[in-house]
Amino acid sequence: YGSYTNFIADAHKKTLIPLMKRPNNREMDLLTEDQWAIMLSRLPLIPILLTKRPKNRGTESMLEDLYALILARLPLKNIITFKLVCKQWKSLVESPFVRDLFTSLNQNSYASSWSFMCRGCETETLAHFGSDNWCLTRSLGSYISSFLAEKFDNRQGRVVAYTDVGLILIYVVTNQSFYVANPVSRQCVEILPHIHAMERFWILGIVTRTENEVVLGYKVVLLNNFTSFLIYSSETGSWSLETVSFPFIFIAQEFNNPISLNGKLHWLAHNPEYKDFLVSFDFYANGDNKDSDRCRVTPFPDLDKTTKFKRACTTCQGFLMYINIVSIAKVDKLCVWRLEREGWQLVSEISTGFITTGFDYIPLGMNPFDDKLVYFWRGNMQGQDLLSINLHNGEFIVHEELERSSDGRVLSSVGGPREIEYIRESYYSSFVLPRWLHPFPN
Repeated sequence: YGSYTNFIADAHKKTLIPLMKRPNNREMDLLTEDQWAIMLSRLPLIPILLTKRPKNRGTESMLEDLYALILARLPLKNIITFKLVCKQWKSLVESPFVRDLFTSLNQNSYASSWSFMCRGCETETLAHFGSDNWCLTRSLGSYISSFLAEKFDNRQGRVVAYTDVGLILIYVVTNQSFYVANPVSRQCVEILPHIHAMERFWILGIVTRTENEVVLGYKVVLLNNFTSFLIYSSETGSWSLETVSFPFIFIAQEFNNPISLNGKLHWLAHNPEYKDFLVSFDFYANGDNKDSDRCRVTPFPDLDKTTKFKRACTTCQGFLMYINIVSIAKVDKLCVWRLEREGWQLVSEISTGFITTGFDYIPLGMNPFDDKLVYFWRGNMQGQDLLSINLHNGEFIVHEELERSSDGRVLSSVGGPREIEYIRESYYSSFVLPRWLHPFPN
């Protein structure tokens, strides 16, 4: 409690006093400047006020506005802690007013913390954090590992899916239960297994229904022999078995890295001609065209060209992206496509002058918030590097193991596998925190 009072006292000095100099502030219109200064000087610390509210409703409303102005200027990691003080504070933090105020004050900040997670060994390969809405002092991978160690101990809990809204899907082998969690806010919901869980089901992933970046619902999806889905819905709180008829025949399917995006799951499949295509299934489709719009099959755009990397997708700015180096008129080009309603659209094509002989290059993915940056591993027998390529001008940067940019962001590449062959065969998922702390459905 003492640390809270010291922190809030400091927040009063940094946040409330500058407000006295804002003549357009709506609270200033209620009092003269002298009255306002006297009131601020007599204002007790916030935890005390929340337990001893004034009976006058107008004064109480004004004080709540003051609390909101303070909270909206704090990092999200601190706001998470303040929710635990009392019910009134929790209600205020989760109110639309505080959310909208925080968003407006931080609309020019650098998005949010994110990481590339290696699905093969469930470790963090690249971390980006620091000066954003959360102001984290360590990477998301460390939050995940500490959360798993504390929550599941020796119960073999492992992450089987990541999202771009701060949620992870955890599977516990010993009792076949699932957990949906935010490892930073530490909210966690247990999902008990279905009666059919002992049958042959593959864990496909988790999809979310969002509105203005608020998670309104989620579904855990399992697949059985390409004929049916076993789906848990947060809206019903139960499992359901759904028969599915795919509009194609495929001979193989990759379950290592299904990507969750905008209520859909996207994964790689192969047709009888051994050509790769993308399967996109919408688990929140509705309306008259529900059946026809739910499943979409999209061939990759470079099937007739020689490619350097195995095919895999990534996400950026809410879109599904595909990256590869292809040979065009006997010239190698780094090409980036974006999946649109009408199909793949080529958004970038640059020469591969950054590639030097004697190195292996493996794409990790794109920056989730910056469509001009793509990241690669580069390695040989002598060592390994992390590269970021600027798709606008072709420039590349070789990053150190741990570095801090001028605006405070930290780029870390200390985790992940170190064997090139293992890196080449692995899949990578981007895990992104939301811009605001939204409790997800329990």
